[in-house]
Amino acid sequence: MVNLIICVLFFYAAHLFFKMTFSLHKVPYVNFTLRDGDLSGMTALSERMGVAGDNLRQSLFIFIPFAVMSAVLNVDNLMLAKIWFGLRIVYLFGHIIDLYRFPHIRPIIWLPSIVVLVMMGLNLYVS
Repeated sequence: MVNLIICVLFFYAAHLFFKMTFSLHKVPYVNFTLRDGDLSGMTALSERMGVAGDNLRQSLFIFIPFAVMSAVLNVDNLMLAKIWFGLRIVYLFGHIIDLYRFPHIRPIIWLPSIVVLVMMGLNLYVS
């Protein structure tokens, strides 16, 4: 479980750079590093990476405590944690290929990750 937590944290760290990386050819690096810089030239891909990063942050604060508690309490949530991580990767690729321009696709990928978090929490509660 500890290795997976580390992988998830590296995945989160990579998300921090995705927004900037996909617009460097349009927005100067200085504008990304200065507070209140002009980001009006961002690409659509960079904007989608920002949305994907925001979505990851919203569920990460639930996943990390559940994963750490699972490791400390020896609760077997590893498979659920791997499924959650896999769904987050699929969610990111959905943004990369702009899959969510089609209605009802996003919840099909996003909702199972929330269900997995609930299942992790229930496993912790029952154990």
